[in-house]
This record gives sequence, structure tokens and C-alpha cells, in this order.
Amino acid sequence: MMASRPFARIRRICNYFFMAFLILLGGLLFNLDRLDSVGIRLLQVQRFLPRSVRSFLPGGSAAEGKAQPREILEGKIIQVYDGDTATLLTPEGDTKYKIRFYGIDAPEAAQQGGGASRDALADMILGRNVRVEVANTDQYGRAVGKVYVDGKFVNFEMVKLGHAWHYVAYARDEPEFALAELAARRARLGLWNAQNPTPPWEYRKTHK
Repeated sequence: MMASRPFARIRRICNYFFMAFLILLGGLLFNLDRLDSVGIRLLQVQRFLPRSVRSFLPGGSAAEGKAQPREILEGKIIQVYDGDTATLLTPEGDTKYKIRFYGIDAPEAAQQGGGASRDALADMILGRNVRVEVANTDQYGRAVGKVYVDGKFVNFEMVKLGHAWHYVAYARDEPEFALAELAARRARLGLWNAQNPTPPWEYRKTHK
């Protein structure tokens, strides 16, 4: 009997630690959407997380919004997919919009320069509050718009830094994009450092 007491005490201590762990884990999960840097970074590896955890990530329970032309969207960028597509979460946290950047076309993820383009966009807007002026919606239901962060026109910056093409087919009357692309080409910035990079619209035709 005397020998069993230390084991019983150890068992009680382990139970206390286990309960404390569960409380801490629950507190973390229920606050992931408020822990900006932690929650947003976890979104990048969400495919490796259990489904029960994903719902607690920023935007995990938010409804998919449908923007209207000329609508203004404001909120935080919680995901960046490539150099011209991201997800915006409204300040209330109840609606999210997939944003396609107007007037530009960035390399696909599997293309040369695709990773660098995605990272450049993430550096500018991931986890930050932005303003989106919606021009229209595309065939996938994404809001196509001009994105601004701290007054900076992000679409233009991506072309200027050589991480995206001017998407002439959908933004012919944008001379600033054309000039920015020409300057980036001449300076061999970003994707223009490679010889004859393949435009993403051509890449998509051959990799459907």
C-alpha cells in the first residue's frame, strides 16, 4: 500500500499537466485567427494540418464573398498563392475574397520565377491591410482589382520590380504598366534576368 502512494501522486501530477496542456492547446486554437503572424504562417502549411485545426486558422470559417464591379474591399491579406492572386479577409473576419490583380500576369508557381514572384508579393502584402478597387470578376468568381497597401499601387510595383508581365489582353489602356515592364526588361530585373521567359498565358496553354 505504501509503495502505491508515490505512483498515485505521480499519476495525479501527470493528470494535472495533461489538463493544463489541453487548456493551453484549446486557448491557442481558439485564438489562432487573432494571432496574426502565427495564424497566417500556418495557412502556408495548412494542407499538413488536421481538418479540425484548419477551421481555427484566419478565414477558416469565413464565407466566400462575391464582389461587385466598382466595389471597394478592405481587409487583411491572409494568403498569397502566386504573384497575382491572394485572399483578403474582411475586418469582421466573416467574409473572404479571392483577389486577382488587375492588369498583370505573374509566372505560374511551376514556372521559372514563379516562386520569386510569389515571395515578392507576399513581402509586400501578406498579413497587411489593403484596399482593393474592384474592376470586375473573372470566370472563377475572383474579384479582379487594383490593390493598394499604405498608398502603394501593388499591381504596378509587381511589374516595376520585374515579377509580373503587363497583361495587355485585359488592360490595354494602362501605359504606366507598359512603361514599367519596359524599364524592368532593360534593367533585367526579376524574371527578366532569364533569357526569353515564357509568358504565363502561353505557359497555361501548354500545361492545361
